[in-house]
Amino acid sequence: MQLPLNTPQFFFDDTLIAYQQRLVRRWLPAKVFPKPVIEPEYPWEGRQATLYGTILPEADGYRMYYTNFRPGHGSDIFLATSKDGLRWEKPELGIVEYDGRTANNLVLLTEWHLDSPSVVYDAGDPEYPYKMLLFHAGDPKDGWGETWGLFTYRSRDGLRWEMAPGRRLKAGDRTNVMSEQVDGRFRAYTRHPQMGNLVGGRAVYLSESPDFLAWTEPELVLKPDLDDETDIEFYGMSVFQRHGWYIGLLEYWNSIPDVIETHLVVSRDGRHWQRTARAPFIAATHDWNRTWSTCASNGPIILNEQMVFYFGGRLTSHHFDSAQQYGAIGYASLPLDRFCALEATTNGRVDLIPLEWPGGDLALNADTRESFTTHPWHVNGEITVEVLDANGAPLPEWSGENKASFRANTHCRCGIWNQLVRWPGDRSLDTLAGQTIQLRFNLQHARLFTIEAQTIQAS
Repeated sequence: MQLPLNTPQFFFDDTLIAYQQRLVRRWLPAKVFPKPVIEPEYPWEGRQATLYGTILPEADGYRMYYTNFRPGHGSDIFLATSKDGLRWEKPELGIVEYDGRTANNLVLLTEWHLDSPSVVYDAGDPEYPYKMLLFHAGDPKDGWGETWGLFTYRSRDGLRWEMAPGRRLKAGDRTNVMSEQVDGRFRAYTRHPQMGNLVGGRAVYLSESPDFLAWTEPELVLKPDLDDETDIEFYGMSVFQRHGWYIGLLEYWNSIPDVIETHLVVSRDGRHWQRTARAPFIAATHDWNRTWSTCASNGPIILNEQMVFYFGGRLTSHHFDSAQQYGAIGYASLPLDRFCALEATTNGRVDLIPLEWPGGDLALNADTRESFTTHPWHVNGEITVEVLDANGAPLPEWSGENKASFRANTHCRCGIWNQLVRWPGDRSLDTLAGQTIQLRFNLQHARLFTIEAQTIQAS
């Protein structure tokens, strides 16, 4: 197997592992920030701001499309902007009239129930680069009748929208479109209108489109299994790509306490999914998200050494009432690419399969602290690295007394540090470019998240 250059390799499965001892694959949760960053403030927002929507990067920051819920009215679409990805403003757009004024941040006000708008930026369409897929009824008087389904909109600036005529797909209300295309096709993770009869409850289906207009019949890709309790349903899922993997933010709904938490699932192709820790990635942590945590349609935004996952939280779930209704938008964060680690206390070891080294340095995303909650630079653990030949025999000049020693917490304190592995004499694996080798890692009080053949320094 040839290792690709400048592509971190996850240990989500055993593909790279030939042998291991005294290790555990540790899946890590994201950390929920205690306060929401967007709360309902104005009459047009009601009492529930909902991140059924998308965050898109712009030249000078980010824009967030989000929704609301007002009993007896339905939902609308709003815009917020941010320069740093953490602090958000609600601009007066002057586009949509509400109560006789346009001094608001509304981009779409409807007469019907609206749900799950996903916005993508299509650089291949210079005339209408902004596209949106969302759920509503074709006839405002129809409600949840025969005309409901997924409809598409287009926009030149992402502010003023035109609807394409006709329903594009009869599918469910909880839908997320991936921000990036896959093999020239848009991908939507949605619901099948007959999923209750087909699989007994809510589940995740995949639909694709070459043009954002014609969508394929939804195909089942993920449903609860025998390791899930009987009252579990999969409410929806947003998906993003990362270093050759598809990562799903699964809305894991337990209907008995009526709580949705976000679980992490991974896939090589976006169709066949691997469940991970079966524990919340984004948990019900604070009052504002104690019953509901559903992520934006895009993946995380990356700020320095952190991945920031925006999601909508709620104080009360489906059983809301006029007095207790409250929803807000906040975020959870995770150090860059630290979804899971090979973790050891003492005498942990992993030998990788034979790899054709493509050149460049060996770079690690790792944490060698004896306690992973202590000061971020108290790195008194260690990872040693030895090089073996293709048959597993140690290369003397790269092993034993000549092994490399690595001590660092690479992702901390607003930066990425000390990633490169060096052997005695300041030698680099770049000198073994083109050769088939095996790497042996010995871990003492350490977590190893990714390895990489790196020819460029991470920013």
